[in-house]
Amino acid sequence: MFEFLNKHRRHILSRHNIPATQPDTQGNIAVSSVVIPCTGADYIEEAVLSARFASRCADSIKEIVIVSDQPLSAFPTLPERVRVVTLDVPSREASYRYKQIYRSRLIKLQAPLQATGDGILMIDSDLNLLQTPQIAMREHHLYSSFRQGKMIAKLADAPAEHIPAYYKTTIRPYLQDHVNGAYLAASRRTWQRICPLWLTLFNDTWELMNDNQPPTDQLPLAALIDLLDLRTVNLGEWANWPVSKRIGGQSAVIPAEVVGAHGGFPLSEWQKYLQDPAQPLSFKGQDYTRKVRYLTDAEKQQS
Repeated sequence: MFEFLNKHRRHILSRHNIPATQPDTQGNIAVSSVVIPCTGADYIEEAVLSARFASRCADSIKEIVIVSDQPLSAFPTLPERVRVVTLDVPSREASYRYKQIYRSRLIKLQAPLQATGDGILMIDSDLNLLQTPQIAMREHHLYSSFRQGKMIAKLADAPAEHIPAYYKTTIRPYLQDHVNGAYLAASRRTWQRICPLWLTLFNDTWELMNDNQPPTDQLPLAALIDLLDLRTVNLGEWANWPVSKRIGGQSAVIPAEVVGAHGGFPLSEWQKYLQDPAQPLSFKGQDYTRKVRYLTDAEKQQS
């Protein structure tokens, strides 16, 4: 009731969801590395497509790094500036229902550290860059788009003893809007602060929780942003534009303003975009992604 009197909460809110147009968010670190996490052989095709789109960006992008659990030999010929880094990450116990999704999160949480540039943008493998990202970064800032939904809701039905104590003293997991982990940019030094703690909180959270839902990386991300006292900057809707949500189920043209197009299946429609960005494309509706990407291991084998 008197949350507005909470000094810590007011401090966090002053550093949360800041418009990218605000002058004090602007620094001198441009995006020089694009990182694309990719776990499992079944996601290689879309990761290579994402890398192909990224390779079309300006020469200011010095490298595109696919970070995977798959060896280089599993990938087809890659565009210029694209390299593959293979990580060896542990698997959950045999009875755990979301082993591949868990592994994919472990890859993602370590992926930015595989880049060599000073400005690192990490995107999901189903996100295609349609323009060169124009982000002027500062240290100790995290640049992203935002989405709606309280991250703490992931723990709503958990027994109290399964909820890590640090969530009780954080603010961002309880806010209605949160950083979207599909498109995250920060300086190399900032990523070096983020990644170790992100991995620790992720492992701690989902070792305690049962496997009745896919393990999310965005809940521990919300908590660590508080713990590291980072400022979060909102790049706006065009940075991470949800294709299936906006034009899925109909034939439509991708708006020219889109910087990052998130999702959009089938992938063959993106081949049409490469030939002519102005032609109408037909993508599946927004319910498709959850049906095919958040399956248990058993459901995945049956699909």
